[in-house]
Amino acid sequence: MELDMYLLSSLPKIDGLDYEEVKFVNACLNELEEQQKELYEKVRPYILYFEQFGITWIGLEQEIGYLENASQIHNWFVENLHNGFDRNGFSVEVTKDDLDNLYIDCLDELIRRFPEPGDVIPPRPRCFWGYVCTDFYYDKIQETVKVLENLLKNFNFETHYLIYHYSR
Repeated sequence: MELDMYLLSSLPKIDGLDYEEVKFVNACLNELEEQQKELYEKVRPYILYFEQFGITWIGLEQEIGYLENASQIHNWFVENLHNGFDRNGFSVEVTKDDLDNLYIDCLDELIRRFPEPGDVIPPRPRCFWGYVCTDFYYDKIQETVKVLENLLKNFNFETHYLIYHYSR
């Protein structure tokens, strides 16, 4: 079983709509065109068109980072942004401060590598991957640092929501 972590998809911030409304609109975008034309017209400039494997679809969100099988990073999101509640498929908004904190914790874990690995960012209990603090554990933290550095440098928090989503 894999732990797929769409470590941060983005949704546009649209005037007059809050985060929950933008998520709702994204989930039912196809139906909006026919049923709620006014709302559809409001979001139309933000619609993205995708094609993969001969299938086309539209949406408002775009994947901008991905990790897999990094239970310690998933655990960080669960404990720090989702009140410790780990439910398959949850999504949660991530702020720039959240990313800064995760970045600092990752660097701290890498610097303090021994004698207490996993002290700063412990693996998620009952997740197979990364449960023991091995080279794999540190490789996933290093991979996360690279993704976070890119996001912290390039992501526009003024125009988009940043979201953590995962599935097993």
